[in-house]
Amino acid sequence: MTQSVDVAVAQAHADVLALFRDTPVTDSSGLAAVCRSARDRLTSMPVPDPHDAHHWDAYRVLTPTVQTLLGYAREAGVPTGEAERFRALLIGVLHYLHDSDRAEAGVPLAELVQRDWEEQLGETHLDTIEALERLAACRYAGEGAEASRPLLERIIELRSQSLGADHADTLHSLCNLGVCLNTLGDYDEALRLNSETLWRCERRLGTGHWTTNRTMAVTAGSLFGLGEHRSALGMYWAVHDWHLQRSGASSLDTLDAAADIAHTLHAIGDYEAARALNTDLLHRYERTAGEGHCGTKETRARLAQNLEALRHDT
Repeated sequence: MTQSVDVAVAQAHADVLALFRDTPVTDSSGLAAVCRSARDRLTSMPVPDPHDAHHWDAYRVLTPTVQTLLGYAREAGVPTGEAERFRALLIGVLHYLHDSDRAEAGVPLAELVQRDWEEQLGETHLDTIEALERLAACRYAGEGAEASRPLLERIIELRSQSLGADHADTLHSLCNLGVCLNTLGDYDEALRLNSETLWRCERRLGTGHWTTNRTMAVTAGSLFGLGEHRSALGMYWAVHDWHLQRSGASSLDTLDAAADIAHTLHAIGDYEAARALNTDLLHRYERTAGEGHCGTKETRARLAQNLEALRHDT
């Protein structure tokens, strides 16, 4: 996948490099001034959407610049959490590292940021909790569900205390714990949690909210794990259609929802329908996220399973 880097991002990157290269620094106060200038330059532009794969090349350029700035800022004693827009950019980088299959690099960065912000802003600050959630997500992707579960449970506790049990962010955290339970194979407990969370999402947020639809997909995953494949399939189709209308056929949310459908079609024995969908999905994942993305690789593996099942079925 090749995308052009936004001109504003490329210019900001170049300006920050020039600041560190060309500004004479003789003491820590001078380094602190350069760090604040570099931070202000990076945050003078809108934060690119890390969930949109078309912005990943921008983050590929920005991420090492942000990491370098973060290191110098900590050396100079500039609090990493003092500027709201810089916190938003750091959270964006952590989302990008997770979504682009670079969670291993996201873990140490999220650990550092979360520790800094807990000290500077407090454990219950919304951005500190968000940094902890990014750490949980990166650990889940890189180390597995067992490593992320205690973090997810702590996030639910913090958000419930700070925002309330039915706040959208708390419900999102409950949905994440449901994903974790599905992955651990505790489908009965997962279905109990996910069904309750889905009911609360529908009541509090409405059926058209992103978290409601994600919770529906996670609930379908619990049903799938319990062998209720046709019930899961209906829910997966509803989630897919919602994402398709909201963000288009090429968004990662839509592609991931279609992947759930393809997986379920294979499970119920409709190998030809699964093959046709996976063939289409493979091209769409490659165009959107690249050949090395986990969605692309998983689709290729599912397609091979479809073809093998069709050969045995004839």
